Amino acid sequence: MAPTAPEVLFSQMTHTILIVGAGFSGTVLAAHLLRQPFGRPTRIVLIDRGTTWGRGLAYASSEVPYVLNVPAGRLSADSRDPLQFLHFARQHQPQADAEDFMPRALYGSYLQEVLDQAEQAAPAHVVLERRFGEVRELVAATGTTGAAGAHALEARLADGGSIGADRVVLAVGNPAPPVFPWARGVLHHRAYIHDPWNLPREFQARHAVLIVGNGLTMVDVALALSQEGSELPVVQTISRHGLLPHAQTIFRPMAVQGSGEGLLSQAHSVRRVLAASRALAREVESQGGDWREVVTYIRNLAPRLWRAFPEAERRRFLRHLQAQWDTHRHRLPPSMWARIDHMRRSGRLQVHAGRIKQLIPEGDELRVVWRRRGGRELESFAVDAVINATGPDYAVRRSRDPLIASLLQAGWISADALDLGLRTGEFGACLSGQGAPTPRLHYLGPMLRADHWETTAALELRAHAELLARHLFESGRE
Repeated sequence: MAPTAPEVLFSQMTHTILIVGAGFSGTVLAAHLLRQPFGRPTRIVLIDRGTTWGRGLAYASSEVPYVLNVPAGRLSADSRDPLQFLHFARQHQPQADAEDFMPRALYGSYLQEVLDQAEQAAPAHVVLERRFGEVRELVAATGTTGAAGAHALEARLADGGSIGADRVVLAVGNPAPPVFPWARGVLHHRAYIHDPWNLPREFQARHAVLIVGNGLTMVDVALALSQEGSELPVVQTISRHGLLPHAQTIFRPMAVQGSGEGLLSQAHSVRRVLAASRALAREVESQGGDWREVVTYIRNLAPRLWRAFPEAERRRFLRHLQAQWDTHRHRLPPSMWARIDHMRRSGRLQVHAGRIKQLIPEGDELRVVWRRRGGRELESFAVDAVINATGPDYAVRRSRDPLIASLLQAGWISADALDLGLRTGEFGACLSGQGAPTPRLHYLGPMLRADHWETTAALELRAHAELLARHLFESGRE
């Protein structure tokens, strides 16, 4: 049978954009690309090593009713329609309000619909190809770029296949948690759990569990271990500062206005920025406002502040203030905070500040040897499980992702000096080991924090996705 007109058209296509990763970043970028007015045949290939689109780890379906930590009214994947997610949520929960915290799995369904609708609305000469597979390596393709069927880059897959592309965007999501020195000897012990999202067994009231880390991941794990109707184990946590996330409130995100020149003028010193921020918070609260309004204001300034800090001041921030910033910036929905507070007051959750020195196997248990913050003596206790909830390891030089490791070895990407992620240029262009943009290779995701700091939330990543989509469209016209 002779191919239809569209099939003939796409068999001669020369412009292909490959997006590696179909979590939030990859899915939203693909949707925005499908909306661009490409004038020539264009293929957008979205490939993921998982089995679903738009969910990734963050929005996967789960027996645990995890909820988003941002209200529904501030989670649209499209800046042109700020309440888009709220409208979608109301199809499932008609009484949903802009300040409600919705299930994460529902947000995954929303992202799938965003992509489906963008695909359906795209012109016939712009197609989306969805594939499951793992990209292991990128190489410069042979042949003449621009000739029919020839591309600048070739992605080699784990199954032996390959994909030719003119542009490649790495949207691989969050890396795995780090392997700390104290865990290296127990990685295969049944009581050590490196993946906090894959708890291999149920715990009972007689069990003692240690969660390493006190951020949002810890809260998710603690709540998963204490679901209503289950026997509750004693949960202990440990982190360097022992700080827990604050609670969300209903506040005005854009209450604090201004160009931020006052704060930016202090960017040569973290200490002075902190003093100015505290003064601003006191002023806002004295007028009946909420300190969260100031955090949001600073969050919007964060990329400019971060780039203005000398490296020494960035290091000072990471050493002394990051934990404080994280607990104020990454907050808990009120219902989750109330449950954690109840667990703590009832003694089922015990929070420690300190450092683990060693994990010693004792049969099916692990003995935790640690030093309390500010203390000199080592202490120890035995637990039935140690769960690593310290969050992603953004140090590219330690990456266990075959693709990232191969690109680093080839010099196509480079790590920043502070182990925060990838060095990038304008529009997320990957910088080589020599500091020059790697032709036709971009990155979109949380490891942009190396140059922008605040790049883990949906709104920041959405903004980067929209800019990159427009840039790729303009580049495709060349």
